[in-house]
Parts: sequence; structure tokens; C-alpha cells
Amino acid sequence: MKVLITAIGHFSDMPGGSSKIASDEAEELLRRGEEVWVLAHGAPSLPEYELRDGIHLLRYTPAKVAPWNPARGSAHQKAISAVLARHLPQVDAIHGHVPLQGLAALDFYGDSVHFCYTIHSPARMEMAIEWRNSSFLRRMTAPIGLAIINRIEAECLRRSRSVTALSQYTIDCIGKMHGKGIAGKVQLIPGWVDTSRFVPVEDRERAKAQLGWPTDIPILFTLRRLASRMGLDRLLNVSHRLHGEGYKFHLMMGGSGPLRERLEEQARNLGLSGSVTFLGRLEDRELPLAYAACDAFVLPTAELECFGLIALEALSAGRPVLATPVGAIPEVIRKFESSWLARSADAEDIAELLRQYLACKLPEHAPAQLHDQIRRDYSRERLLPLYIEATVGEQSRLGPGSLF
Repeated sequence: MKVLITAIGHFSDMPGGSSKIASDEAEELLRRGEEVWVLAHGAPSLPEYELRDGIHLLRYTPAKVAPWNPARGSAHQKAISAVLARHLPQVDAIHGHVPLQGLAALDFYGDSVHFCYTIHSPARMEMAIEWRNSSFLRRMTAPIGLAIINRIEAECLRRSRSVTALSQYTIDCIGKMHGKGIAGKVQLIPGWVDTSRFVPVEDRERAKAQLGWPTDIPILFTLRRLASRMGLDRLLNVSHRLHGEGYKFHLMMGGSGPLRERLEEQARNLGLSGSVTFLGRLEDRELPLAYAACDAFVLPTAELECFGLIALEALSAGRPVLATPVGAIPEVIRKFESSWLARSADAEDIAELLRQYLACKLPEHAPAQLHDQIRRDYSRERLLPLYIEATVGEQSRLGPGSLF
């Protein structure tokens, strides 16, 4: 069977939760003997076609159109159609992970192709946050752009034969935006983690030394796209406050994004240069040791967290996750320790949570216990096959063309 997966970006180009889910799906389908293609937006400097580890990667670059312009969707559609016509004129199934690309592929091949869709984050909600922190012109024209992207997402959901989401929070949001009828067809399958890669280490101090991290004070680690909704500016303000109160710790902040320079400047202005390290983008191979070496992982999200694979990775590595109660985060953290959730996403409540942790007043759980619970509830080997069956599984069993 020939399967096309449409994603926001290739995991190798753009690491992130949704691209990781798409990448894992592609690997599993390839393992099952399917021919797998993945289409995503890509930089013009990258090849349009690439065969990597047996998976066909396609990249497209649309003409530049303002986000509010009704022609934005057609620009993506034209660029995607051209790439598909050159490299992949026929498929048996499409799995969409993002609205624009998913609908463009479906329109190119037609409704006779098996089409399924995964909602990672409601598009209108995510873009509203991004555009709210953008230029004046984009903020003024946002209502037009948001209406367009919402319509595209609704069309993907309506035409999909199966729909999945990673959290109940996401399903509830879809119900409010697109109606209970559409929400009722969404199947909940949470994200997963490779528990063979993310494991506790016996000697955390040695792991810190391997990374060049301080070994004489607690290490708080966070890994985020450096964007406004992640709450990283609040975390820096909280770090400044706690250091002023005499608490000793070092904050390791991994990730890249549009706010990198602003956050670094904020840290300098707060006098945190010696107690905060910006690690930049971490390679996937570096992540298991980073999680295992830290004393605690911090997830300070300010708004719209629709799952949070990074929380699973940290827990699988045996580390506590200190988090804000935003979006779907409580669905995961409360299964392990409710006391690791702040009362709110406000800076004062984040500060109080970290005070409690640094003063050793929060409950502790053995690293092996956390890892074992992740392995039972969120392991890749248990959930990924369920995900495949819920999306392209029926088409895979029947073989090419036999649905029609």
C-alpha cells in the first residue's frame, strides 16, 4: 500500500510533538511493508525529494502570501499539487496531521482515496495565539485568516473517514468550534514514548558531568519551542525571584524559536547569565541523557497545550515534571502526582511550585516507578499499533484499492 502522510514539518527539519508522531507513524508503516511518503513544508534550500531510511520525503515551498489573504490556502494547494504531480501521482491512503497540507492532498487525489486525520491542536486557537503576538497588520487582519483556517480544518474533519486526537481536552475544543457531531467521531489515542530510549540513569551526577552541567546544585530542565505560549518569560521571572530568595539552582533551557534573542536579553537584564543556560536546539540523540540528568523537568506552558510528549519523555527517564495546569497537561500529570501541578499558570503559582520542590516538600517517586508506569500506559509499542489501526489500519489490511 502507498501511504502519504502530510505534516507541518519533517522531524529531521523541524523537531516537535506533531512531527514526531508523524515520523513514528511513518517508521511503523515502513516496518509493516508499506510504501511511505511524507509531505511537509520545507525551506527552499532543502531538496524537494529525499529518500531517507526507506521513507520518501517531499518538501514544498508555497508562494509568499499574507496569512489573512484568502489566496494563502490556494498558494499551498498549488505548490503541493505541483510537487505531488511530479513525484507521487497516485496513493492509496492519506493521513493528514495539519489542515492546509491535508486538504490540499485530498483535493489533489479526490475523495476516492482513504483519508484520515489527526488533530494535534485546533488550528484556529493556535494561530490566534501566534498572530496575537505578531505585527499590527497581522493582528488587524487575523479574524479573516482565522476564519479561513477554521474552515479548512472543518473540511478536513468532515471528509475524513477516521479522526484521532491525543487528548480529551483537544476533543472538547473541537466540539466547541466545529460542533458535537464532528467531535463525536474523534477517537482518543494519547501520544507515546519510546521507553527503550528514555530510561533512568543510575548516576545522575555523572550524567550531568557528561553534559557539562553543574553537579553541586539542582538542575531544572525545560525543552520548548521558544514562542510566546510556552510561558518561558514567566519562568525566567520566577527564576530571578527565587534566586533573590536564596534558592540555588541552574535552569537549562533547550529549544529554538522566534523569542530566542528576547529571552536571552531578558535573562541578562535579570542578572541570570550565570544561572540560566540556553542550550539551543538539541539533537534527538541528545535528549535521553538530558532528561535523565536533570533533577526535575519544568513545563511552564501559558496556554494551549494539547498534549505534551516532552512530559512523557521526562517521566520515562524517571524525572518529576513540574507543570502548569494548562490544556491537556493535567490529563497526564495527575496520573503520576497531582502535587507536581501548579495552581495556575501565573508566575506566582509557578514560583510556589518550584519553592516547594527546591525545599524538598513535594512528594517523590522512584525513577524506576515512573518509568514502569509510562511503559504500562504510554509506551510506543502499545499505543503506536492502536494508532495505525485507527487511522490507516483498515486500508492496510484490505490492500491497495480494495476499499472501493
